[in-house]
Amino acid sequence: NGEAEIRKVIAKEEERYKLIAVLDKGEFFGEMAIFLDQPRSAEAVAKTDTTLLTISKKDFSDLFNSSPAAAFKIMEFFTSVIMDRLRKTTNELVTIYETGRLVSAARSVSELSDIVMEKAFGAIEPEAGLFIIWNTFNREFEVYGQKGFDLGIGADLPESDPLVKWLVENGEPFLSFDLKNDNRISISEESIYSGCSMLASPFFSHDSLSGFIILLNRTRQNAFSYEHMILLSAISGYVSVAFDNLQYMQEAIDRSRLSRAKATIQ
Repeated sequence: NGEAEIRKVIAKEEERYKLIAVLDKGEFFGEMAIFLDQPRSAEAVAKTDTTLLTISKKDFSDLFNSSPAAAFKIMEFFTSVIMDRLRKTTNELVTIYETGRLVSAARSVSELSDIVMEKAFGAIEPEAGLFIIWNTFNREFEVYGQKGFDLGIGADLPESDPLVKWLVENGEPFLSFDLKNDNRISISEESIYSGCSMLASPFFSHDSLSGFIILLNRTRQNAFSYEHMILLSAISGYVSVAFDNLQYMQEAIDRSRLSRAKATIQ
């Protein structure tokens, strides 16, 4: 039982890692060590108190010799799980690639929002979603895109909003299987994003929170998985780059307009 993160080391000295998966009760990892004599490509870290059952390569070889039928059953199980993981990974990579290609070509925040919402809904299938951007002038998070909501134009979330505060303080995705009983944030029934399950992923500009994506299921608990969280986090990474590019483009346009205005005055 328990939970374990599978992560790739990016820079151990700087404690930088890439989250690959989060495993729950009954799942397994390290199976490739049974078949391949190669160094580990990732590491496993317990998130909670965890009980593990280990099977060595020698144990597996002995089982093949003593009970080939049982060993074959285990091999079938390993293979089916590995193939399922491979299928999910392939689908996620296609979604990430296509999203990255489209957001890099976006020429406005509204276009960026539309692309992200379409891809997130197609891959994760929430009931509702919001694309929210930090407005530096009003010092509020403003809704730029929405599906499954009926919010007015210019709707916003203040910095004091419970989810906003959590994302600012933690700087990482928020996943709730049972939002009504989640003690990390306090959400009232009147909140715009009250529901049973929530997934939110922040994106950043110059190390500051510049916005986030919220996906919501109002009727079903456990509607989102850790795989969904990793996928939405990858999409948010592309959004961060695209958002910075849009800001640079707007700054270049503003500088050009200012130069023309000065030339006209002179």
